[in-house]
Amino acid sequence: MLEAQNIVFSYPHAAPLYDGFSLAVAPGERVALQAPSGFGKTTLCRLLAGYEEPQSGRVLVDGEPLPQRGACPVQLVGQHPELAVDPRMRMRDTLAEAGEVPARMLDALGIETRWLARYPHELSGGELQRFCIARALAVAPRYLIADEISTMLDAVTQARLWRFLLAEAADAGMGLVFVSHSPALVQRIATRVIELG
Repeated sequence: MLEAQNIVFSYPHAAPLYDGFSLAVAPGERVALQAPSGFGKTTLCRLLAGYEEPQSGRVLVDGEPLPQRGACPVQLVGQHPELAVDPRMRMRDTLAEAGEVPARMLDALGIETRWLARYPHELSGGELQRFCIARALAVAPRYLIADEISTMLDAVTQARLWRFLLAEAADAGMGLVFVSHSPALVQRIATRVIELG
């Protein structure tokens, strides 16, 4: 179980985004977070994955705090892949940070072998996002947090990506928390929708 318990979070000199917020996501669930812009969906994603620390409350996986080192059982893929990779590293080295990435995963995500030798600036945003997804899945997370991960992809690639992610989640019993502004995608994928605002 992925749990946020009584989370309180605010940015400096701003009203609290969350004040006593709680959420529980079971293995295998696919939970969509919905709210108007500015309601802190991305911040909540970062809190759930340990990228931000709440002022009070806690985030737990199976009753334990997120680990301070090693592979985190909660992986976040954000909407800006260019911010999630080291611009000085070739893509093969970026993937190597996650350990062994199965060839079938690269193939399923449409990652071409020739891209592995490239630097991030030599790839499109959509191509870069596929590497970020592969890197997150390679560590076999218990939960994947997906924050607007397919907005930069064309419709065919979006459909291929989500089919792959849903199959991976089903095979591994992985929980999925996602943000999307596409009502059709939410309706098709989510087992539960949480309205934040």
